[in-house]
Amino acid sequence: MKRIILILLLIANGFYIGNILIDFGIRFSSIWNVFFGIVFVISILLSGMFLFRSKRESGNHPYLSVAVLSISFASLGWFTFFNYLSLIMG
Repeated sequence: MKRIILILLLIANGFYIGNILIDFGIRFSSIWNVFFGIVFVISILLSGMFLFRSKRESGNHPYLSVAVLSISFASLGWFTFFNYLSLIMG
């Protein structure tokens, strides 16, 4: 179950990073921005929790948790940067 959750969070974070870097021309409304902000925070918390739990369990590879954690921090960074720019520039 946690593998499916991490894969879905990885896809959501990857979609956001891809949208920002490639600039598909899709601009998100404020509801989508709140949704993505919540998804980024939840994905950081869940992947961190799964990563620390994987140390206790033998035979578990934490690579998916590390991937979700790193891309979640990147997504949250882009998210705050662009929202800060839009706040300053109006």
